[in-house]
Amino acid sequence: MIHIKTKLKSSTIKLKNVENLIGKEVEITIKEVSGKKNKHNWKNSGSLDLKGKLDNSNVRDIAYE
Repeated sequence: MIHIKTKLKSSTIKLKNVENLIGKEVEITIKEVSGKKNKHNWKNSGSLDLKGKLDNSNVRDIAYE
């Protein structure tokens, strides 16, 4: 996988070191990134005893729901 983060300066995008991908099916995604940082300053911290209810769950999968 190749990940490139850059500022576009023209309507043409040039990629380096993609010779091994020539002739292969690829997917290219372009996403606009905002200039401001998305950092959250937490004001509270705590813990909760769930008595093992999440032992077999991946909490990261539901963290943003």
